[in-house]
Amino acid sequence: MRRPVWPAIGRELRKPVAGIPLGWLLLFLASANLMLAMPSLDLAASGWFYTPGEGFAALGSTWERFFYHSVEVLMIAGNLTLVGLWLLNRRRQRRGRSALLGLDGRRLSLLLLLLALVPGLLVNQVLKEHWGRARPIQVTEFGGDRPFTPAFVYTGASGGSFCSGHVAAAAYLAAVAHLLAGPRSVWFALATLYTLLVGLARMAAGGHFASDVATAVFLVLLGYLLLKRLFYPPELRPADPPR
Repeated sequence: MRRPVWPAIGRELRKPVAGIPLGWLLLFLASANLMLAMPSLDLAASGWFYTPGEGFAALGSTWERFFYHSVEVLMIAGNLTLVGLWLLNRRRQRRGRSALLGLDGRRLSLLLLLLALVPGLLVNQVLKEHWGRARPIQVTEFGGDRPFTPAFVYTGASGGSFCSGHVAAAAYLAAVAHLLAGPRSVWFALATLYTLLVGLARMAAGGHFASDVATAVFLVLLGYLLLKRLFYPPELRPADPPR
């Protein structure tokens, strides 16, 4: 009797490579190759939000501005809340009480390091500042004066399209919800939905291509999985947080 194939494939995809499950790495590489092989997908996706003679109609609209500025507010408020909750939990633990959401020093360090390394350093300081990809609103296909270049193609020119700092920050909030509340929690579902809406708003405003949005999410996801593996090797995996 032949053994089922799919369970074996699933086990292989879950095997970590440098701390990251093989399946996620393969999915990221597949999406990157698709972006390079079919760059017209970026133009087609941005074209949904562009009207000749009018430009990107959503730019400056109430809902677009809301999602643009809400990221900054949530980042400040969210991280101050994390630090405050950690201080509260230290007092609770000295009194023999459990930590709320399981937020101890190790988890706080993981989250702040993720924020600093991926949205902060990799996305905003390295890629956005130096990659040089023109934004949709800047390229000739949408009324600008800059040439369109596919994702992952370095130009060195000015342009901060690749990749999205706002989406990376929103995805970081989803990582916070995943770690503290769990993957099946309402908080993680809301944070994931919020990340998608921020990406949609940035595309609708002509600020980023779909590949910029997808890459930002992937980078935060891979960084989160790697740091989680480093902070919590198999023998130190955190217990499920209280629901």
